[in-house]
Amino acid sequence: QIKKHADSVPDYRHPSYVKHLLGDIIMIVFFAILGNANEWGEIESFAKKKEGWLRKYLELPYGIPTDDTYRIVIGNIDTEHFFRLTVKLLIEAVDDLLAYAGGETYGKSITSVDGKVSRGAARRESADGEIKALQTLNVYSGDYGICLGQKFIAEKTNEIPAAQEIL
Repeated sequence: QIKKHADSVPDYRHPSYVKHLLGDIIMIVFFAILGNANEWGEIESFAKKKEGWLRKYLELPYGIPTDDTYRIVIGNIDTEHFFRLTVKLLIEAVDDLLAYAGGETYGKSITSVDGKVSRGAARRESADGEIKALQTLNVYSGDYGICLGQKFIAEKTNEIPAAQEIL
């Protein structure tokens, strides 16, 4: 199901420059991150080590992409689209598990909204003055135990408009 969602992400690339399938690239990155890969080179190493297993689920017509391919493609796709699809899939999976286990479902769910400032992220810029620290707003589902959404807050605003938009 995750592969189906990855294949539905809009592909911005020009067909004449495409060698690797977008869904394959997204799935390799997804699995590598679950496997604790944090950098593009680690993602490529993960894919090379697990190529036999990946070929069971992915097409990989031209083999394993390079770390530069992952960096460029993932840097330019609509990651928000894939994130929303993945969260939806996870919620459906938890609902199915609860139904199978005979678990109770609740009429109302608890959703928490919390803003954080990344301490130490502020720095000074020589010409324009000071750059403020990174501010992040997270929406968390207490029922499912997952983060439903995340938004970076612009420097000249606060959490309220960001929370309204993400909710």
